[in-house]
Amino acid sequence: MKIHTFGDPGDPAVVLIHPMLLTGRQMIDRLGKKFPGHYYLIAPDQGGHGEDSSPYAPGKDAEALHRFLKEKGIADVRILYAASMGGVMSMRLLSLGGIRYHTVRMEGIPLRNAGASKALLGILGLLRTRNQARQDPAAIAAKLAPAFGADLARSMAEQLGRLSRKNICRIQWACVFGSAVPLDRSGIDHMTFEWGEKEVNSRGKPLAEQMYPWAETVILPGRGHCERLSKDTDRLAAELEDSVLP
Repeated sequence: MKIHTFGDPGDPAVVLIHPMLLTGRQMIDRLGKKFPGHYYLIAPDQGGHGEDSSPYAPGKDAEALHRFLKEKGIADVRILYAASMGGVMSMRLLSLGGIRYHTVRMEGIPLRNAGASKALLGILGLLRTRNQARQDPAAIAAKLAPAFGADLARSMAEQLGRLSRKNICRIQWACVFGSAVPLDRSGIDHMTFEWGEKEVNSRGKPLAEQMYPWAETVILPGRGHCERLSKDTDRLAAELEDSVLP
């Protein structure tokens, strides 16, 4: 796993975990650099994304990031933000313990188990779209642009075209079978699960309320999947920082 960093290691740590088709570097540039304060930004590339060509493996990635934080002497993480696919790895990271997280925000993560048939359909659909992205990335970018903006859509289409069959299968399998794991709330000051009203992953809200009754669960009216990250990054950054101020 490639881990990107930005800022002074002596500043409070912020960990940003990208969704599918984005990269760690994009998380730093699009969100991390918009935090009003000064932070040490940490954003890995997950398998098959950005500068990491290895197979997607959220458990191994979580262990690698946990080890990185420990080696850097980071016992407190001011903010952990994860979106969509990034939530799978992040939930496993939280379960490893040994680090205090002041505020955790999970946007649009696939929490519940949707079953094998859903995974197989997702794999077939993604492979078909991946092949289209290789043949005509501009056409796929045009389809993504209304939800994510033209610039981000172009890079997402290019990233999709680079994904291997193995990584598409691994990503779909991991996401469809859900990211819910037992968590010890003693290491987490505040945690929020946030979904858009229009996205299928919002079906995870009852499970979040059952397994993590101490966390906040939010459904955003009129929003789609990960729209805060794609369309509202200035306000998102300000909200995340405000959530941990004394």
